[in-house]
Amino acid sequence: MKDEKLALFLMLGQTASRSVRSLPGLVPQEALRLSDSIDLAETTPEEVHLAIATSEPYRLFFVFERYLQRFVVATLSNDGKEDWWSKLPPDVQQEVEKLADTEESKSWMSLGSRDKSALMTYPQLLKVIEHRWKDSFEDLLRDRSLIHEARWIGHLRNAVCHMSPIPEEELERIRQVLRDWFRVLPP
Repeated sequence: MKDEKLALFLMLGQTASRSVRSLPGLVPQEALRLSDSIDLAETTPEEVHLAIATSEPYRLFFVFERYLQRFVVATLSNDGKEDWWSKLPPDVQQEVEKLADTEESKSWMSLGSRDKSALMTYPQLLKVIEHRWKDSFEDLLRDRSLIHEARWIGHLRNAVCHMSPIPEEELERIRQVLRDWFRVLPP
């Protein structure tokens, strides 16, 4: 009997804890510091709560986009044996060159040196896969619908990157697309 009461007590405590954490204006448990003395969680709790909620889809896109960068370069370069850059569509090369010029003009920022593959955007990576589908990617991916799925969630990526939270059902859509990709090509 004591175990049942303990279990009920724990469940009620967890429920109460979740309810209290969702109260508007409540300072999040996770700090967001600008310095030792400035915690944005204390001064702007609503925005920090949204930032915390948005961090998971951002992290998923971060991993996926870097995965696509490595995948595209490795595939086009035949694992480093060939020049991948010359296989890109000319418009993508031009756009990346512009981004490289901008990077160079911002050399005062401590980003370090980044190669051109790190400058390719999410839509550009998908465009390259589609452009080189027959001769480079078809045998690996086998299903072109993966590209379309990745494009669909591109809108969610843009929402997250432009500081908009997304609902849980859209987060699940992102997870599903990544599961689909990683079933075919494990990271």
